[in-house]
Amino acid sequence: MDVRSSLQEALKASGEGQRALLARLSSALAQDHQLQQALFGDIAQVVAEGREAQSVAWAASEVELALRPQQARQQLAAKSIGAIGRLLASSDHSLEKVGLECFANSYPTLFRNACDESDQRAWASVIELKTSALRLWRTGGTGAKTGAIKVIQRIIQTQTRGPADPRRQRTAEPNLAQVRTNHPFLRVNVLEDEANKLVEESITALFTCAIPDVVSALATSLTSLVKARPAFTQLVVTALTNWSPGALASLPNHQVRSVEKAVRVSVVHLHKNTPPALFEPYNQPVTEFLQRQSHRMDLAATEAKQQRERKRQLLTDDITESVKRRRIEDPTPVASSSSSTAAVAATADEMAAGAAFESIADANNTPHAFRSIDVTSLPLQTVVELLVATLQGQSDTSLAARIADARRAFAVEEAPLRRETVKAEPVDQLKVDVGPEVDDEVLHMAPPVIEKDENMDDDEDSSLPSAFPFQTSSSSPTSDLLVAPSSLSGSARTFLIESAVRRICAAGTEGAAPAVWVPLVSRLITRGLRPEFGEDDEEASERREILRKVIYEFVVEDMQSRLDFARLWLNEEWYVDPNKDEEPPQGRLYDRWLRRLLEHILQHSSNKDKAFTQFIVDLPAIPNEEIGRFGEMCTNPEQVQLGFAALRDLAVMRPPVRQAALDVLLSLTTHPDKLTRNAAINTVKRWVPDVASLSTKVLAFSTTLLDRLATAPPPPPPPKPELAPDDMAESDDEAEEEVKPRPDALVRDGEVIDGLPPAETVGAVVQHVELFFALSVKHPDLLDHLFERYSTYQPFAQESIHELITPLIKTLGVASPKLLTLIASCPLGSEPLVLRVLTILADKSRLPKPVVQAVRALATKREGNLNPRFLVLVIGECEKQEMFRYIPKIVTLLNNSPEEKLVVRSAFLSVLAPASLSFSATANAVRQRHELLTPVELMLLLHTSEKEMGLKQTIEAIGICFSMADGFRPEILAAFMTQVVDEPVIPVLFLRTVIQAVTTYKTLQPFVSTTLLTRLIAKKVWTTAPLWEGFIRLSKTIQPHSFGALLQLPKEQLLDVVTKQPTLREPLREYAVKKAGNSKAGKNSMAETLAVLGEVVEPVVAEPVAAPDGPGDAMAVDTAVA
Repeated sequence: MDVRSSLQEALKASGEGQRALLARLSSALAQDHQLQQALFGDIAQVVAEGREAQSVAWAASEVELALRPQQARQQLAAKSIGAIGRLLASSDHSLEKVGLECFANSYPTLFRNACDESDQRAWASVIELKTSALRLWRTGGTGAKTGAIKVIQRIIQTQTRGPADPRRQRTAEPNLAQVRTNHPFLRVNVLEDEANKLVEESITALFTCAIPDVVSALATSLTSLVKARPAFTQLVVTALTNWSPGALASLPNHQVRSVEKAVRVSVVHLHKNTPPALFEPYNQPVTEFLQRQSHRMDLAATEAKQQRERKRQLLTDDITESVKRRRIEDPTPVASSSSSTAAVAATADEMAAGAAFESIADANNTPHAFRSIDVTSLPLQTVVELLVATLQGQSDTSLAARIADARRAFAVEEAPLRRETVKAEPVDQLKVDVGPEVDDEVLHMAPPVIEKDENMDDDEDSSLPSAFPFQTSSSSPTSDLLVAPSSLSGSARTFLIESAVRRICAAGTEGAAPAVWVPLVSRLITRGLRPEFGEDDEEASERREILRKVIYEFVVEDMQSRLDFARLWLNEEWYVDPNKDEEPPQGRLYDRWLRRLLEHILQHSSNKDKAFTQFIVDLPAIPNEEIGRFGEMCTNPEQVQLGFAALRDLAVMRPPVRQAALDVLLSLTTHPDKLTRNAAINTVKRWVPDVASLSTKVLAFSTTLLDRLATAPPPPPPPKPELAPDDMAESDDEAEEEVKPRPDALVRDGEVIDGLPPAETVGAVVQHVELFFALSVKHPDLLDHLFERYSTYQPFAQESIHELITPLIKTLGVASPKLLTLIASCPLGSEPLVLRVLTILADKSRLPKPVVQAVRALATKREGNLNPRFLVLVIGECEKQEMFRYIPKIVTLLNNSPEEKLVVRSAFLSVLAPASLSFSATANAVRQRHELLTPVELMLLLHTSEKEMGLKQTIEAIGICFSMADGFRPEILAAFMTQVVDEPVIPVLFLRTVIQAVTTYKTLQPFVSTTLLTRLIAKKVWTTAPLWEGFIRLSKTIQPHSFGALLQLPKEQLLDVVTKQPTLREPLREYAVKKAGNSKAGKNSMAETLAVLGEVVEPVVAEPVAAPDGPGDAMAVDTAVA
């Protein structure tokens, strides 16, 4: 059987044929679950597309059946989202219940999918389903509420943590423990807070709901919740043991008793099935509750029984009293001539009811049980109960026959009425009160037949009752004695109506049914009181305006409890206004009185007035200019919650004023007060990205607000010239008239049109960027705009952003894919901002490998154009060849400031191998493994890269090396000197470094004098002027250790040494004499040396060379000699 073809065939059919095809397909699917799963997507699509009712109902039932097995939900839950959404939005209550059942079964699986797959779009759809289900729970009918209770139970179980005891954990049950750390969109604290609020809402409904089925379902649901989540045991048991049927007081006793039994069963079940150790603290409260409940149920049953007996006795007494009264009184009641028209009409109605009652019995020719009773004398409620009891005792056939007989009895045609003209006769004023002198015969006379006048309208004639003619004023001989009342004046009528309205309102506050008097008063003002004969519209309008004022005063006396009345009144005002559909509205009374009520609310409301928000949402229309009042409430600490709640609900639930409410909220996101600004930001942040209609506008505004940082502040005004005393007074007046700019933005249609001057302080920059940064946490793609536009912002704004962005970067963390992308791309002009981001990420922790690789790739891509500070952050993770390339660039940061020295020092520490490994047997292996530099290699690199780094920066970098005593010990410096002196070309700063080394470490002087100076003489150091100057100064620094090497110099060079350093002449002569001894060769050599030292040569004064910075520096190399 090709099920897909069968499904398509069934969908194309209609009526009984379609029903048969769908039934056959259901049988096939029930027998083969794999076939059911294969066809599930097509069946769910039928529901999502909203086809005709029969096919949708069938498809909905199949979806619900398919989602029942636990094993099938994992594959089918994701496919059912669209179908469930369609069912929850259906107007058919049966489909709503099916949708709730499906969602309750699917939610745990959908939550697990969100934890594992991180599909944010699918989770957004689940949130919409959750919102729809909770809406049905709060506003739906009894069936919807009952179905939604199971959904709430599943949400609570899923969004809380499982039991700590591993023996009680359900391994397959999804819960918060499955949400991994740093999940991109699932926030554990938010989900858990939502679950806790739903628990509180369920328990509140248990005490306040007046629907028996819902209360029973809540008790059962909370019991199941305790079994799955023992953490709620105390809360649920306390709620159940303190429950009482106060909210069910108006219901019949059998319904209340049913709920009592459900709660009792729940408590007993918890007592029996909860582990004794866990339930032991609640044994006494449960016992006391069961005793109280039993006593309460017994009292209720006794009272219900007594009430039935009292009602039965009352009915019997009424019947007995009526029989007695009929026997002793005159069966024909005498109506006095002074009876009112209402009394006559009531008597006629009672006569008609009695006649009808008797006619039914007569028509059946059967003796009636109440034939001897005067029915018209019984209370109306008694008659109704008698009739209902009689009808319930009849069979359907008998009842149908009686109804037919009654219809025939009432169908008898009446003789047409004739009207006679009764002439009025002169009346003796002394006989107005005829009293008992009126003849009984006159009082009981038959009513005259009235002839129809030719001038009488048909409508007027038809208004006369045909079955029961009444006595007109002309039918009585005393009718001409009545005098017509005089007409009231306009002011008297107004006063009379006003006093009547005040009395009605006062009666309403004393417990009158609102469904009766509230519509009466509101419609009396809006639809009644039309101009009377001879009265113009202005007088009638004035009268209505007075009554509106009365209603307004009545409402504001107790605004909190009379909001419902105000809402109905304003709805009536709007409904009857002929200009209600005009855009923009002009001169509506509704707008005027709404404005007055809002002004009162603005002055007298507080955060405790929770009903105000619902009042605003239920209004038929809200002028855009009134939305700004809610913004004023948001800036008042006593009304801030009220104002934001109203704006939030208007933006979500009232599309006509959505933009106006959103504009006010966006304006408040730039408010200078931090509390107000943060509250507004938190309000609009909730809509991103879940509410598409608002999310796009909020994101666009945040970027527009950020781009205002590119605007330069205006130049300061020129100083005002000094004014004469008379002119100063005028200037003061002008200054008072100047309007200060708004500290926050004035927003229209999502654009700033006024206020919020260019940022000149950090606080002003915060007003521009705080919304953007808050949204970037939930929507990191926004950061692309910041980095692309960063170079266009004002310098002060850029510096401020560096500080303000720190919390955002720490929140996103080093694992953020968006930050990694921005670091790798680094838009042109955004290098300072990217560097700041890297600095924040590297604080107190090492940068992860992906970030390091991104920076290394960026350095390779922008060779020579990248700030060396980037290299400082990653130099320790680079390859050795990269270190050789990047260290000279890092050294260029030095500018003789302590901050830069610390930066370069940290870079050196990152690239240096541990000192203990530099000369060990495994040094080479360690260097290869760590890819680090030895101190000798670093020192050599600094000397050979002097031209690239600059002379001053190189000298400063070498000084930093000497400050790192652990790494640059004497033996390391000796190795460095030995390696350099063997190089073909000796660096210019080499001898300056040697001087600094021997000054710092005296132990190096013998090594330098015996090894280094000798090799320099062999390399003819005097051929390079800067090195020769350094040689001479070094010789002076380490004297007398240097004298042996100096005596090896040629005569000309030796003469140059003592000429430039005359202080060496005498010590050197003494050393030569001492060294010559008594040998002939020594004496000859000494004679030649002394001859050189004895010559008088004019000293050559060399240009001074700046001394090195450190205390160990003897003197600097004079590069000018070169």
